[in-house]
Amino acid sequence: MLSSSRRLSLLVIALLLFIPIGFLQTQLIDPFYKKNYAPPKSKSGPSGLSLAGSNLPATFALGAFTGFREAIAGMLWVRCDEFFHNGDYDAIMPLIRIITWLDPHQIDVYETGAWHMDYNFTDSQERSDRRYIPLSVALLKEGIDNNEDQPDLYSDMAFVHYFRKIQDFPQSRHWFGKGWDVVTAKAVVDEKSDQHGLKDQINFDGADKGVMTVGHGYAHSLEFNGQEQEAVKQWQACLDLHQKLIAVKDGKDLSETQNLEIASKQLRELQGRLKYRPIDTKVPLDMGFRPQLVRVAPKVFVLQGSLNAIGAKKFVLETGAREFGPVDGCRVEIRLQDENYKLPDIGVYGLGSAVDPNVTIMQDAASVRAGKIGGDQGRKIDMSQDKDMYSFKAPRYTVTAWFAPNNPNDAPIQVQDRIGWLGEGLDPNQKNFVQTDGKSLLPGSVSPVPGLRMLAKTWTLSREDIVGAGKKVFN
Repeated sequence: MLSSSRRLSLLVIALLLFIPIGFLQTQLIDPFYKKNYAPPKSKSGPSGLSLAGSNLPATFALGAFTGFREAIAGMLWVRCDEFFHNGDYDAIMPLIRIITWLDPHQIDVYETGAWHMDYNFTDSQERSDRRYIPLSVALLKEGIDNNEDQPDLYSDMAFVHYFRKIQDFPQSRHWFGKGWDVVTAKAVVDEKSDQHGLKDQINFDGADKGVMTVGHGYAHSLEFNGQEQEAVKQWQACLDLHQKLIAVKDGKDLSETQNLEIASKQLRELQGRLKYRPIDTKVPLDMGFRPQLVRVAPKVFVLQGSLNAIGAKKFVLETGAREFGPVDGCRVEIRLQDENYKLPDIGVYGLGSAVDPNVTIMQDAASVRAGKIGGDQGRKIDMSQDKDMYSFKAPRYTVTAWFAPNNPNDAPIQVQDRIGWLGEGLDPNQKNFVQTDGKSLLPGSVSPVPGLRMLAKTWTLSREDIVGAGKKVFN
């Protein structure tokens, strides 16, 4: 058993060893392995350990200084998982910031953190808090800047955030396109490796997964933006790369064969629609879009009205046999926001980043059944139970209800068969018709879709219109 003096001597020696460890870590090891342990300055703004050193608590800063960044980041991520399961979402945001500072290459932390901000902060009716979207985008942009060769981050930005949540299809196309560049670059590198007899070692370094998640998504996003011919070329590019992957894997990967079949089917269907939609959209269609907003109580509204959708009740692309008639399945979007609100670009997601408590944004959607928006009862929108989320501090608000033909959630494919990808079959003389001019934006988005024909109705309401008592109808 060691004597007290012996134990004290060993403790002093151990403490003294931290001095050369710190020197070696900061002066020799970190500079040499900088690309692996500390990211370059983010294109979206400053990031990395320069910020971490000035913002992290002393315990974590000491861990980073002594070379245990990744280990500490891993332990904190385990702690985050506990908070997720307990529903303690508020505690997660600062931890995500700290983890990505400590280890900027934990891809799932960026993905999960951004998804968390997009979807997990909700009101009493499960509507997400749209004020968090600029924060989630900033975090994911930083993740991409620090991990430019990871296709998953591009598909997350393009699909989860810009397509599903923000519904900004030009931005979705942009990020899918950047991700596709990464996927094809990986495939080229591996083909060169194959030329040197390394075929058995090739897995395309993530290119195989990216063909499905990024390549297929890119083709769809081109279609959503009315670029059908470019979408055809993209599906063909996906087919080519799927076939190369199957050859490299000697046909042993059944999932790759299935992905090839999916891409082939999508290409055939797109080519069929390119043949028939120009014919079926020639006769202008009036969809009778008559939305009505009704205040039924303070901060409680009902969206109702009509939308008479016509779609393909039968369509055989191989023969052209088709039959059109009234169909269900459309959706009308609605968004309330402070007048003149625009989605901000915050640049950097920092430890102190927070939403503006004085901003009010609400977005919802109503399904259309039997030509009625929200069905027989309409869509009830209750904002009275969530004062922290809907503060209503502004004097005036805009409320917009819209139907966008290029959004497959609003216009199912059988409806698009009648009105086209960008609403080219819509009657421009109908009430509430909107023709975009390359500048008009969908509510909450940042990029216009040139040539889009849509149906929209906007009301400008005062604060009294929203918080007042009694029933009030806005036509």
